[in-house]
Amino acid sequence: MAVQSDSFHLLSDTRALFLKHLGALLQDSSLLSAPAIQAIQAGAGTYFDEMASTNRRGTFAEEVDGLTSSRITLVGEEDLELGIRLDNMSARLFQSTGGSLWKTHLRFVTLLRRPDLPKSANPIGPKGIAQGLTTMFDAAGAFAIDKKLELLDRIEACLLEGLPALYAEINDFMDRGGVEAAQPGIIGSPEGPVSAESPAAPANALLALQQRLLASLPGAAELPPAPAGGGAAASLLNQATLERLIERLNELDRRGAFEQKFAPTQTGGGMIPALFTPDGDFSSQPKVLKSAQLGIPTTANEGLAIDTLAMIFEAIFANPALPDALKAVISSLQITLLKVAMKDSSLFADAQHPARLVIDRMGLAVLGLPTDVPARHPVCARLFDIATRLRSEADQNAFTTALSELDALLAERNASFAAATTPYLPLIEQLDRKDEATQAVRLALEKFIATNPPAAIRTFLEHSWSRLLQTIWLEEGEQGAAWQEGLAVIDDLLWTVQPKADPDERKTLARRLPEILKRLRAGMARIGLSTEAESAFLDECFELQTRALRAMPTAAAPEAPAAELFPSGVSAPAGTPVSSKLEVDQRVLATLDFADYRPAPSRALPVGEGDWLEIPLADGTQAIARLCHISPTSRRVLLLNPESGLALAVHPAILERQLRDGEARLSPLSTLFETAAGVALRQSAGR
Repeated sequence: MAVQSDSFHLLSDTRALFLKHLGALLQDSSLLSAPAIQAIQAGAGTYFDEMASTNRRGTFAEEVDGLTSSRITLVGEEDLELGIRLDNMSARLFQSTGGSLWKTHLRFVTLLRRPDLPKSANPIGPKGIAQGLTTMFDAAGAFAIDKKLELLDRIEACLLEGLPALYAEINDFMDRGGVEAAQPGIIGSPEGPVSAESPAAPANALLALQQRLLASLPGAAELPPAPAGGGAAASLLNQATLERLIERLNELDRRGAFEQKFAPTQTGGGMIPALFTPDGDFSSQPKVLKSAQLGIPTTANEGLAIDTLAMIFEAIFANPALPDALKAVISSLQITLLKVAMKDSSLFADAQHPARLVIDRMGLAVLGLPTDVPARHPVCARLFDIATRLRSEADQNAFTTALSELDALLAERNASFAAATTPYLPLIEQLDRKDEATQAVRLALEKFIATNPPAAIRTFLEHSWSRLLQTIWLEEGEQGAAWQEGLAVIDDLLWTVQPKADPDERKTLARRLPEILKRLRAGMARIGLSTEAESAFLDECFELQTRALRAMPTAAAPEAPAAELFPSGVSAPAGTPVSSKLEVDQRVLATLDFADYRPAPSRALPVGEGDWLEIPLADGTQAIARLCHISPTSRRVLLLNPESGLALAVHPAILERQLRDGEARLSPLSTLFETAAGVALRQSAGR
């Protein structure tokens, strides 16, 4: 887009006024010679012209892709130190002049017709002055680094004092020239600003964390809106320093300066931590890399990206549920992820960014493994191999390849869980059939209970004879002779306690009673009723039958507690969860069910097959297990973890309550990166 002719002249006048005032400011300091000031003006003028270009500048990721090997070279420590000091100075100047400088930026957006203009690309911003100082130092030739740094400190003090008035004068000049300030709301780009005073609602915890850290910076209220993600297109660092910073990170990565030390595995295929105790435990915690260790200003987006990720790593390393082996893997990828964050701002905004998904997949891969799992475990060894390749090939394609490898690893684990699930399915079916039997028995007994039998008989039917009918149903079904006989005994028992006014009925009762009691005792023996419970019940029946022979109506009596009459038949009140075990062919399935039959809730469970859950066990401890199967009949849930030997079947209503009350929950390790960002966000809010 061409700049109109009046705009062109106004832009030229603004450039001239800026360079004139800058030169006067430096001259008043008496720190520099006239040629030195001219060199600074030349460098700042070049920067002005570059930023005022009407072509939209690419992001840092695009620029790095276009760099040739001749441009990316290792530089001396002195050059790197000077570059970082210049960038630190730029950041401090930016912070101290944020309000007045931001006003000029909004006018440049209008003047250049560039709503995509990053705040760091202000033609008169501190980065341009830093470029001018670089031009001066280059022109000065051999110059001791300590002298350069001393001079730089004195120049910075001069600029800190004089720049606010300079920017205010430029703003007034542009205002008098008719250049209106753009509305912040119309400014947008891939690095589009988000107001520090009224930040946009973050799409994810990582982005929210970055915005919170930005808002916590000193003087944040006076700073212009911050970009939604890191990236050099909206950076306070200059391009040359960014290149040197990347090389510094590469060097730190090669030296392993901010990770646990690694050694080749015995198989030779990857890297495992060398800092192990004899038991395979890690002997040190991973270290976290922060911006201060690199001399990067916190106010620069690169520094913000580094410190945001540092908080993520700290949250991951502090998680006691995470195996130390995975912490070591992630520690080895710190610098790799930092370089991604500085090149690609979408890491913070895009929850589906490949680098974030790699961390999440790694968290999924270790689910179910004990926290002290050794690095030589097959899963951990695979993760170390993947991390090693990522460190040496860290680009978009490398992360995509790593995701494919991790998906393959997860597919293998899924297949192993499917194989582990199969032997337990018959046991789940057995529990489901027991539910069906319980329901059938309940329906069959309802017609007898409806006749309002004596309390002792009702208790016997509900707590003892029901077990016999359930056994018969499971073995022969409802159509067999045994089922009909079981119901006939109940019918005959109730007849024996009904009043017998007719002499012939009393004779019939006396004649039939021994045979009825014989059938009753056979049933009680089949279910293993204790001698005490059997005697207590028959004594109750004898009294009721005696009253019947005398044609006396059965008096209503208080219902005897089931535990007194049938101590072996009842283990818990109705509706109480009961822990038990089902053993078949040396395979043990723990169960958590109700003492009485309960149908599944009408609503679907908030979890599904493949989810990992943290669940309470009968002994009061917590365990982690994979939801491997949901019965289509009863919706009973099968939870497995072969690593710990856990196999548990849970009634859906019990699991639903546990999830609702927080006793059980989805494992946060299944979304490791986002969960860590949420933890860091809460911690930062607490501070």
